[in-house]
Amino acid sequence: MLTQDPKIISFETVQAKQKEAPKFPTQRIAAEIRNLQAKVLTELLQYFFTVIDDELFKRSGSESVHQQTLYFETMRRVRVESATLQANFHERVARQIDEFFRKKPAPASDAGSAAPALGDLGFSLVENEVLEEEIALTAMTEKGNNLFQTHLFSLNKRFAALIEREELDNQDNPLAPRALCHTFAEALKPLTLDVVVKLLIYKLFDQAVIGGLGKLYLELNNHLVNEGVLPNLTRNIKRPMMPGSPYAGRSAPGGGPARGLADEGVSDNPQAYLEVFQSMQALLNGWRGQMGMPGGDFGEGYPQGPALDTGEVVSVLSMMQAPALAEGQTGGASAEDLKSFLLQRQAQAGEARPLARSDEDIIDMVALIFDFILEDRNLPDPVKGLIARLQIPVVKVAMLEKSFFGRKNHPVRLLLNALAQGGIGLDSSESVIDTPVYKKIESVVNRILDEFDQNVGLFSDLLDEFMAFLEKDGQRSRIAEERTRQVTQSKEQVQLAKRKIAYEIASRLEGKSTPAAVRSFLYNTWKDVMVLSYLRRDKQPGDWEVALEVMDKLIWSVIPPQDAQARKAIIQTIPKLIKAIRAGLESISLDPQSVANAIKELEASHVTCLSSPAGAAAAEGEAAKAEAAPPEEPQVEIRDPELAEAIIQIRSNLPDIENLTLQDLSRPTDDIGVEEYVLSDFVIEDEYLFKARELQVGEWVEFDEEGGHKKLRGKLSWKSQVTSTYVFVNRKGTKVLEIPLGELARRMGAHQARVIEDAAAPLMDRAFGALMSKLRTSPAPKSA
Repeated sequence: MLTQDPKIISFETVQAKQKEAPKFPTQRIAAEIRNLQAKVLTELLQYFFTVIDDELFKRSGSESVHQQTLYFETMRRVRVESATLQANFHERVARQIDEFFRKKPAPASDAGSAAPALGDLGFSLVENEVLEEEIALTAMTEKGNNLFQTHLFSLNKRFAALIEREELDNQDNPLAPRALCHTFAEALKPLTLDVVVKLLIYKLFDQAVIGGLGKLYLELNNHLVNEGVLPNLTRNIKRPMMPGSPYAGRSAPGGGPARGLADEGVSDNPQAYLEVFQSMQALLNGWRGQMGMPGGDFGEGYPQGPALDTGEVVSVLSMMQAPALAEGQTGGASAEDLKSFLLQRQAQAGEARPLARSDEDIIDMVALIFDFILEDRNLPDPVKGLIARLQIPVVKVAMLEKSFFGRKNHPVRLLLNALAQGGIGLDSSESVIDTPVYKKIESVVNRILDEFDQNVGLFSDLLDEFMAFLEKDGQRSRIAEERTRQVTQSKEQVQLAKRKIAYEIASRLEGKSTPAAVRSFLYNTWKDVMVLSYLRRDKQPGDWEVALEVMDKLIWSVIPPQDAQARKAIIQTIPKLIKAIRAGLESISLDPQSVANAIKELEASHVTCLSSPAGAAAAEGEAAKAEAAPPEEPQVEIRDPELAEAIIQIRSNLPDIENLTLQDLSRPTDDIGVEEYVLSDFVIEDEYLFKARELQVGEWVEFDEEGGHKKLRGKLSWKSQVTSTYVFVNRKGTKVLEIPLGELARRMGAHQARVIEDAAAPLMDRAFGALMSKLRTSPAPKSA
């Protein structure tokens, strides 16, 4: 039997292969891909290292000395090594790309191609730190895969075409999240960081780099399309949601299950979702019966015969979906109006046929969902109007994919959740329709109305795009909010410091006769040295002790001496005292002329003090005390209003000042106990006081302004545990309101402030929860 030499290649075989797959200039395209990814990743890394520096600097001010040292040292090392880290990362990524296109890896199913799962490693063989690091890397990888599934699907297909492979998955893609996460971990190894810091850095890398990969994948896909690599690629992918995905079913605040259809136990298979839909149909039919509505046959005049196919219904809905019609007719359209319009259009076409029961049920259920959306007080009216225009597209999706009713992570539900979350911070304090968020929501809605026919994948693409927009917008607002919080905290710390300084000065001057120049110096000049040293007392405790000691010696040195020995002690102390005062004033950058003037006035006070005759002064002083009270000291102007107010408050409690605590001093002078807070004869009830106290950072509150004619929305950004001051910011992170606890509780009781309940809960979860509650609730019996 003749056998063909394996070294001889059939010409026909070569021709067939050439016809099967086009040849691309792979090396040139690979070089362009390498340059393109380097440009985008450089931008992401630069932002990432800025975020690291800010976060480590913020954490270096923590209470624990160990943590301060840890974060400060890490910040210093990262600053020094950032350029090397970036270069190392870029070099590794470029090498991976070169190896990918040169070696053309085997399919991931081949032996040895896949990395072992965490469960295969064995806890006994893996140290806790290594395990924590692996978990962090796996979480980052899953997040990136879930965020950019559509982009990665297209990129994998095009990379596979370039290396003449039929399939390629994320495991082999050198620019997929897994490869980039592990490459970063390798680049980070030389720093030998503490595991706590390393996990923090991974978290920031996840937010700043992995969360921004959408731009990279979009540009790569566009470039490959321009090169003719699968320009007409059909997107037909399965989008499983991994545990921990930001789009997976979320929990409501407090850790309980989110209110809505409980689908956490429903597996990702069509039959399970169909069963959920059928259960909802049964509830709907029972509810119709209780409401006295028709149960299938709508009576005389209703079309008879075979029902319309779902495809026919979807086609008619597509005609009704045009932006002009959607804006004019479907914003909150009732189910009956929509069904009547469908039947009229069919009748005009010469086919008076009824709707299928399942299609009719879908229209009714979606209408009930949108009724909830339009009544939701959490959403501003303009945003409600935009979302309401999506009622027909959502009806079409529900008809095409029954899983819409059973999957919390369905892309349409996730997109509606995201649109609602984006608009929740908009209020009447600004022109809503002029804000970037509103314009982006409007753009998404218009694209759906213009482009959506039957390709549900459009919602996935728009979801990725909108989430990327929210992330970018959120980064700016988080930075602004953090600055607002820091400014407010710093302001409070300064106020508390001034109260502490007022206490220290007033308690030392009480009962002592001191020159006006010295008191003025302490109140108006040395107090700045004390404030600065008090704020720095955690890091430089010695400065605060020195500031107090200088004040004590200064007061002692201007009291007339009782004898020659005391006079000699004052004379010996003055040079060192003046030197310490000068050093303190220079530490606050006081100008030289002001320093000279202050020293000159103090020296004059010392001359006056030492000019008093020793001994005689003491005897005369005792006689004078017996005959009459000492004359009042001349008043001294205190130029700092906050300090002056604190001094007045403290002096009113003297000589019982020793019984005061710093907590007493930290209370605002106008802060009556909140339980007794009375304004316009309205006494705060315990209910509202408790509600105000329990308000959590991140919750939204709507305030009535200008007598109720204007609504102001603010997110609680910070609340002081010392002064009970609450700070609210808008969606831009800018402070809109700073209010004491008592006033907040009063406004709640007067219905001038309303907590936006479930603001963090997804809109569609709440809408489905309301739908299920309505279908399960029997209507009230009609009165005879």
